[in-house]
Amino acid sequence: MNEVMKSILSRRSIRSFQEKQVENEKLDLVLQAAINAPNGMHQEPWHFTVLQSPGLLRKLDTLVAGEGKSFFYHAPTLVIVSIEQGNRFAQADTACAMTNMMQAAHSLGLGSVWCNRINGNSELDTKLSEYGVPEGFQVTATLALGYAQGSESEARKPKEGTISYVR
Repeated sequence: MNEVMKSILSRRSIRSFQEKQVENEKLDLVLQAAINAPNGMHQEPWHFTVLQSPGLLRKLDTLVAGEGKSFFYHAPTLVIVSIEQGNRFAQADTACAMTNMMQAAHSLGLGSVWCNRINGNSELDTKLSEYGVPEGFQVTATLALGYAQGSESEARKPKEGTISYVR
């Protein structure tokens, strides 16, 4: 089995992170994977905001999840994906970019998990400009990113009956 397939089959969502920050070189590679993802009509309608400030991360956690809670599992890095408002490919483009980022992170020894709590929350959208989300963009996903705390979870056992061959 080649390295790409090994990586795809072994990636897991990580929900417990070390405090250690992601190195710039690895972060840049994860973001390169994002901006090179397939996207509808090659419009590249996205923006990726990287939050690493502990103060801003805590403030966003409080805004989204409430005092003392964490919607991004205390990851040291959060990537906020936003798409130009009204773009008809927003869901598909977001999914492609997120998948590329999660696979890139895993291949670099990083853990990640897709966090959905702020997607499409119109009350929050107006408050996210101070976190780097550009005007005219809507948050479509967030990626918690960092080094896994402890060992990764065991291999998934995919649901039976999800593949059919018609030959």
